[in-house]
Amino acid sequence: MKKQNKLAVLSVLILSGCVSSADLERQANHHAKARDYYESIGQPEAARQEAKAANEAWEDASGLLPLLIELFILSKEK
Repeated sequence: MKKQNKLAVLSVLILSGCVSSADLERQANHHAKARDYYESIGQPEAARQEAKAANEAWEDASGLLPLLIELFILSKEK
């Protein structure tokens, strides 16, 4: 198998296994809502864990790889 073919197959596998930034944003918003809920019922430790998960998801969503994946998906749909 040529080097280019191996690279193409590897790239497709990586891109297909990754989450898009829209999914990561949705996940971050879900964690933020859960954090608010836990704070309202007096569960500070659970609220901290949800806040940490939300921040991680927002950081991941703002990265370059999810953006490239979305561009790849959008270009494929056209």
